[in-house]
Amino acid sequence: MTGFSSPRPRLVALVPAAGRGERFGAATPKQLVRIAGRPSLTWTLERVRACGVDRLVVALPAEPAAREGLELPDDPRLVTTAGGATRQESVAACLAAAPGEPSDLVLVHDGARPAVAVADVHATVEAAVETGAAVLGRPLGDTLKRVRTGRILETVERAGLFRAETPQVFRRELFERALAAARRDGFAGTDEASLVERLGGVEIRAVVARWPNPKLTEPGDLELLAALLASDAGS
Repeated sequence: MTGFSSPRPRLVALVPAAGRGERFGAATPKQLVRIAGRPSLTWTLERVRACGVDRLVVALPAEPAAREGLELPDDPRLVTTAGGATRQESVAACLAAAPGEPSDLVLVHDGARPAVAVADVHATVEAAVETGAAVLGRPLGDTLKRVRTGRILETVERAGLFRAETPQVFRRELFERALAAARRDGFAGTDEASLVERLGGVEIRAVVARWPNPKLTEPGDLELLAALLASDAGS
């Protein structure tokens, strides 16, 4: 039972989890930090696996110490690869480790978002089936300020602004072209959609998340994530 309302192409999930998480400020790599008794990355992979993926590729740090105690699921769909120096390189390494057809859907999800709602993932995949590209996120509700050296300069109009999260889902041939163009031009995007946007003429659907989907960035995020995982919201 995948939760999809209609037949869909083969779904390949890529999970970049090779970063060292300097902002988190712990000696333990962020993917190994335990939440409710399990490594954070283990929770992330469980959520992605529950979405009916056909293949799951995880980019991990090359250092053995960063993998000790990882508790990867025993699943024939799952393979690991060494990540690169940047997120973009890690995603490219994941894609190279999962050969497929141009019509496949490629789902990229942050390894540090362990509480993503399965229902929101399904909605994002459904949107990508229709348009070839979709991003999960939410409209901005807070007042935005432009700041320089700690001083507020002005209020930024928030109408039409959308905070991108993951998963981000793309038709494979489209995403491969976007990665190749970025590599050719030396472009480093802040997310996968920023690479696809550069191609022009692509409709990227903005899918509004119905459930919280915080990223593990600072120690203060642990309590919220533990509560969300305990509630199993949106599964």
